[in-house]
Amino acid sequence: MNDPTPVPTPPRPRNPRGSLLLGVACAWGMLIGGYIVISLFAGLLGNGDNAAVIVVMLLPWVGIVALIVWFARRGQPRTAGGVAIGLASIFAVALLLVAACFGILAGNWH
Repeated sequence: MNDPTPVPTPPRPRNPRGSLLLGVACAWGMLIGGYIVISLFAGLLGNGDNAAVIVVMLLPWVGIVALIVWFARRGQPRTAGGVAIGLASIFAVALLLVAACFGILAGNWH
């Protein structure tokens, strides 16, 4: 019994311009991961009235903008665009959550 030898499929070439999905994942990962790490150290900086806490809490947002610049300089405009789309989706989710909270608070509490 001779089994036919399978023809190997060539590997799919990577897009040198980057990936939109990778950019969106990087944006969300930077925000969520950044705030996880920062929340571990924010208690060490003060009780909330310290300006250093506010600056540290802005670092994930600065990191997302830095990712856009970094991917654009590396010649991956699709990934940089994906990070920008991820940033826009973060703002959209925040807007929807705020609108939902106002909708709940505006309801009839009788």
